Amino acid sequence: MSVDKVLNIAKTITTIKINLPMSGKSITKTMLLTPNHRLIEKLFDDYFWKNF
Repeated sequence: MSVDKVLNIAKTITTIKINLPMSGKSITKTMLLTPNHRLIEKLFDDYFWKNF
């Protein structure tokens, strides 16, 4: 897959951050909703980048 195609798919991915008032913690979630998002899902995995 070309870099341009990956970047175009990545532009459509949303990441949300929710602050939990009772604990003071925050949760971050990346929303991979479409089949195209699934194609580049491994790029959002922390363990994927530790192999380089």
